Amino acid sequence: MSIQSHSEERTGILRVVDGIKSDEMARVIKADLEDLPGVHNVEVIGFAVRIHFDPALVTEQQFYQAIKVAGFQASAFQTAGP
Repeated sequence: MSIQSHSEERTGILRVVDGIKSDEMARVIKADLEDLPGVHNVEVIGFAVRIHFDPALVTEQQFYQAIKVAGFQASAFQTAGP
């Protein structure tokens, strides 16, 4: 049996234009991002979301597209870590 490792995991912050103004908005954005392959966890942090992801499986452009499909707009993405 093979256990999948998250050794390639990165963390990024994606800012949402006009902020995340309600629990419902936060739930929708979080769920849509977590549906992307390679996204391991999403945390809502004020005007942004922190995304833990595998860059081999998902791209920054997919994050922007998921936010757009949810009916919102993202303005900036920054990664942290190696």
